[in-house]
Amino acid sequence: MSKDLLRNIYMKIRHVNDVSVNNFVDSTSGYEATGVQFGVLRNIPLEGTITMSELTDKVQCAASNMTTIIRRMEKQELVATFKNSSDKRQTLVSITEKGIRVRSKMDIAYQKFLFDMYGVLSEEEQQTLYKLLAKIEDNLN
Repeated sequence: MSKDLLRNIYMKIRHVNDVSVNNFVDSTSGYEATGVQFGVLRNIPLEGTITMSELTDKVQCAASNMTTIIRRMEKQELVATFKNSSDKRQTLVSITEKGIRVRSKMDIAYQKFLFDMYGVLSEEEQQTLYKLLAKIEDNLN
């Protein structure tokens, strides 16, 4: 293995990630929720509730960060929280009507973002890229 090739792969992945994050931020700006809040909204069932711990696991962030995000989203009336009646230690989160509207609008921009980023690849190339990235991710874990 060439050290130069390995470094070039690293730099390419890093650059693609940076551009991808910037494009995502651009594509989700101007809405009533941030890109991070949209990610949270996408993981809350449209009907019913999810526990804070389940949501934290799905979004893959620290519990303290999730608490801060959810509090802001409550103030914006995107979500509602309440204690689980059968286990008072659990906080349940549900999406509000406003949250559903915001999520639907932002999902259109998100789908366009995904197509603009990865639509250049054929279905087969997308599968190959996914498998290669998963392999690298498994090795990191």
